Amino acid sequence: MTPADSPPSPDVVAFSDVKPCPDAESAAGAAPLSASGPTPGPDAPTGWATSLGLAAFLALSLPLAWLPRPLGLAVGACGGRLYFLANRRRREVAVDNLAQALAAGGLEPGLDPTATARRSFANLGRTAVESLRLIHRGLADFEGRWTVLGAEPIKAYLGGGQAAGRGLIIMTAHLGNWELAGQVVPRELGRPVEVVGRRQSAVAERVLVRLRTQGGNGYISKNGGARAMLQALRAGGILGILYDQAERVGPGGAPLSFMGRSALTTLGPLKLAARTGARLAPLFGRREGGRHVFEFGPLVEPPPRGDRGRLLEAAQRFNDLLAAEVRRRPDQWMWGHRRWKTCETRLAPDSP
Repeated sequence: MTPADSPPSPDVVAFSDVKPCPDAESAAGAAPLSASGPTPGPDAPTGWATSLGLAAFLALSLPLAWLPRPLGLAVGACGGRLYFLANRRRREVAVDNLAQALAAGGLEPGLDPTATARRSFANLGRTAVESLRLIHRGLADFEGRWTVLGAEPIKAYLGGGQAAGRGLIIMTAHLGNWELAGQVVPRELGRPVEVVGRRQSAVAERVLVRLRTQGGNGYISKNGGARAMLQALRAGGILGILYDQAERVGPGGAPLSFMGRSALTTLGPLKLAARTGARLAPLFGRREGGRHVFEFGPLVEPPPRGDRGRLLEAAQRFNDLLAAEVRRRPDQWMWGHRRWKTCETRLAPDSP
């Protein structure tokens, strides 16, 4: 068996089976983009009860998806603000995250944590309504309402044969409307995307798989999906990964600086890149008035395999890129997630 055909290493498996610290809440879903066609996750929920729950969700959400756009977005923003008021735990997490980042110098001085958190939840509400429109009405409902910037080098890399045998990893985050990015970017690049997602409750996972595999995208579950990710990259495909969530202690993550504070950061995508030679492309979305802008940063070369120092440097670079984007538009990021979980006292020392 050659190295290229060998099973995924323990480090890669750790990325696939990410779990939060025992004293911390479960991390929210993460979704990437990939290009090898629809690939349901190995643990995709099935059964009549799940199917019935999905049918009920689709039926109940249909009226909201067909509201006039301005009214639907207003209802979504209002729902987000109501959720901010009603869910004390999430509200406190969001406000504390903002206050701590502000105190650490990660945000512009003078920012109001409570008001910014409220606007962040309003953005989540709008994103939820737009996601329902995507499910029920498809991408055609958004035609003429998006702009993709910086895609030409990505297209040249994919179309020029450079991605053969190595693929591309899109590194994105919960900014603007990340679910819409998963539909727009494949259209722009002319290739479907493998979306990598964390395990959810049965009905929620069926909904997300339905949303993220529209337009020919594939889906890979992080639960035992390491081999599928490697296969997609070696076939010259694309993985799209939401990398802005907390990682567990262990080989899959490391404590790095993010917005002035130490945060457990995922190393999995970078290890995949080191193993396959895939280039990495940062991608961030934002709202500008009634439009969506999705902007690629410059392509990043994979770190050398086995060089932990270069691996950590690359991971820190992506943290810094995200921090700069969040600093510019703090109300468009998902502050309700416990990005800075209190695991520092149990951090294992880094080793080569």
